[in-house]
Amino acid sequence: MSTRSITTAKSIIYSEHGIPKDVISVHTHQLPDPKGNQVILKSLGFPINPSDINQLEGVYPSKPEKTLEYGTEKPSAIAGNEGLYEVIELGSGVQDLKLGDRVIPLFSNSGTWTSHSIAAEDKLIKLPKDISTVFGATISVNPTTAYQLVNDFGLEKGDWLIQNAGTSAVSQAVAQIAKTKGINVISVIRDRPNLQETIDKLTKQGAAKVITEEQNGDRGVSAEIAKLTEGKLKIALNSVSGKSSSNIARKLAPDSTIITYGGMSKQPVTFPTSLFIFKNLKAIGFWVTENNKKDPDSKRRTVADLVKLYQNQQLEELSVHSND
Repeated sequence: MSTRSITTAKSIIYSEHGIPKDVISVHTHQLPDPKGNQVILKSLGFPINPSDINQLEGVYPSKPEKTLEYGTEKPSAIAGNEGLYEVIELGSGVQDLKLGDRVIPLFSNSGTWTSHSIAAEDKLIKLPKDISTVFGATISVNPTTAYQLVNDFGLEKGDWLIQNAGTSAVSQAVAQIAKTKGINVISVIRDRPNLQETIDKLTKQGAAKVITEEQNGDRGVSAEIAKLTEGKLKIALNSVSGKSSSNIARKLAPDSTIITYGGMSKQPVTFPTSLFIFKNLKAIGFWVTENNKKDPDSKRRTVADLVKLYQNQQLEELSVHSND
């Protein structure tokens, strides 16, 4: 008879919310034997996403349940929502996964800041082994958000969209994905010392036009964009809010939509009344975590398409710091 070697996990856990450095700690615990369709996973990499920090602070609407199953004194949760894993042990009922396969969690709140974990096979998405560790570990939030923003709101070839926070990971992915569909992108960015270098980079990725936030509020620039887009500027993607959101909304064609998926300025979305009345604009929100929870198959399809774009060199690996 063979005996299983015990898997010991080191995890970054928290039992309370607050300033991240004050509430997290490293905890060592043993994983149980995998049963049925469960697998043991070894972490290959995980990012620190702003939503992970918000979760630790207690201000993010989606949070994992705290538990005593890790052998802690207080109910605790493992931090993190994204990560790439290698399958290192199989339960007796596992059907589709093999040892050495690379996988990501299907849902958020799975606790990814850990050296090892255990999960059910049907709560994982398998990735090809030629996907880089960075791309695989970060595919669930930013690229998935970008893909669904481009594909799920009726944009067609020849249409235009405008987005603020143009250097963010989501915005860079939006420009690349939109380019593959023949959709034109205007990216709004903050002014900076290396402005032309940044514009060149974003243009190479797929942005048809890049403007600064100062230009975003300029009526002359708005007139130029109206002439350029010829009434086909149908979507505005807002992750900044405040004055930036009203300025990108003003550039939209009648009967268009502004979609808010973030608020980096920590200011409310400002939206002139006249745009509702005279342009019949619509303002909606987008939250990829909830979308994937409601429709898990949409995430599976999204990830499959993102992998194809990556393999075809149409979507690059993105590494963006929060101050970009």
